[in-house]
Amino acid sequence: MKVHFRRTGAKIAVVLAAVAALGVSATAASAAPKAQKLTTITLGVPGIPPVFLGVMPYTAVQQGYYKKYGLDVQIKGFTSGTDAVRAVAAGQIDLAWSPTPFAMTLISKGTPLVGIEGMDKVDWVVGSNSSSISTCAQLKGQNIGVDSIGGARYQALQAMLTKCGLDIKDVHPVVFPGATAVQAMLAGQLHASVLHLDDLAEASSQGTPIKTVISIAQTDPYQHYDMLVGLRSNIAAKRSAFVNFLKADIQTIRYMNNPKALSRVATIGMVVGHNHAVTETALKQYLKISWWPLNRSGLGIGSIKRTVFENVKLGNLPAGNPPTWSQLTDTSLWKAAYKAVTPKKKK
Repeated sequence: MKVHFRRTGAKIAVVLAAVAALGVSATAASAAPKAQKLTTITLGVPGIPPVFLGVMPYTAVQQGYYKKYGLDVQIKGFTSGTDAVRAVAAGQIDLAWSPTPFAMTLISKGTPLVGIEGMDKVDWVVGSNSSSISTCAQLKGQNIGVDSIGGARYQALQAMLTKCGLDIKDVHPVVFPGATAVQAMLAGQLHASVLHLDDLAEASSQGTPIKTVISIAQTDPYQHYDMLVGLRSNIAAKRSAFVNFLKADIQTIRYMNNPKALSRVATIGMVVGHNHAVTETALKQYLKISWWPLNRSGLGIGSIKRTVFENVKLGNLPAGNPPTWSQLTDTSLWKAAYKAVTPKKKK
C-alpha cells in the first residue's frame, strides 16, 4: 500500500515518525504467506494524509484483521471523500468512505452505489481564530474553509448556517482539502473553517486554541456522517469478500475500544499527521461518542431518514422523490458479518 503525503516541515516529520514507529509498512503487514491467496480490495479514504476516520482501516491493516479474513486491503488516499466516491462510481476502486449527503445525491441521480457500513455520529464545528467572528451571524461574508465544493465540510456548513438564517450564498467557501484548513488557520491565512474534533486538539496543542462559533450539534445532532459505499454490482459479485471486510472492521472497532489498546491505536493513528499526544487525545474523544459504531452497522433508519430530510430542505436532494433508506443501504452484509464474529450468548 502506497500512501502519499502533501505536507511540509513538522507535519511530514510527524507522519514519517508514525510510519517508523509502526516498524512495518502497510503492504508488508498485509502480505500473504505463499500458501494463502488473498482477495484484494481497494479502499478509498479522504485526505492526504488521511482524515481521522482513516484511523480505523489503518488499524485493521496494521493489526492484521483484514488479512485474518483472507483480504489484502489496499488503502488509497484521495483529496476528499467526494473524489473517493467518484472513483468507486467509475469502477476504479472497490469501496470508499463517502460523506453521506454526497452519496445520497449520487444515488438519487441514478448512480448504483449502496452503503454497507456507516458512521452515524457527527462532530462538525465552524471554528474561528478571529475576535471579529464569534457568532453564527458574523460568518456572513466571511471566507470559510471546506474540503471541496459539495463535499462533507461544505454540506455540514450548509446545515450549520441554518442556525442563524444564513445560506451558503451568504459566505465564501474556500477549498482546503483534508486537515490543511487547520494548518492555514494556525498560519493566520484563514480565520474560519469547518473542523473536526482532532483539528481543535491539534490547534490547542500548538498553543493556538480555536473557538467554536457553531456546531452541528446545535443545529441537528442526528445527521448521518459517512457511509462505506460500493457499486451494487461489485458487492453482489464479491459478496463473501465484502462480508469478510466487515468482519474485520467489526473486530477492529472492538479492539480500538479496549483501553489497553489506546496507545497502540494512537501510534497507528499518527498516520493522519498528528503527534502521539494529539492523536491519543482526539481518539479518546471519538471513542467516547462512538464515532466508529461499536457492534452496530451505523446505518440506522432514523439518522439516514433525518439526513435525507435535511438535504431535501437544503436543496441537495429532489423534494418529489428523495431516496429511501432501502435504496441507500444494504445492511444484510453487516448483519452476516456480525453474526459470524459474535459468540452466541449462553442460555
